[in-house]
Amino acid sequence: MTLATSFVLVAIAGGFGAVARFWLSTCSGKLPWGILLANSIGSFIAGLAISGSIETAWLVVGLAGGLSTFSTFAAQTHNLVAKKELALASLNIVLNLLIPAVSFLTASILL
Repeated sequence: MTLATSFVLVAIAGGFGAVARFWLSTCSGKLPWGILLANSIGSFIAGLAISGSIETAWLVVGLAGGLSTFSTFAAQTHNLVAKKELALASLNIVLNLLIPAVSFLTASILL
């Protein structure tokens, strides 16, 4: 695969991931569940791609990179702290670090 083709595939997959993340971000309750789901799915995709023998650039950098987001997770955690929801902010931190890591490891073990 040429470098130009890789760039195009990463851009398309990244755009798809970003749109999916935006859609998932509308799912929330006491916690921003949609972003937790996006981060977990992105980590799972990255785990599958890295552990397998498939082309990883467009999956990991593009799709998983566009889907998962540290900045939105950080901003939503900040919003919870600003609202004095310290227990929920702490839970959000733990869940967004633990569940995506478990998703990644689970995916990497599957292949």
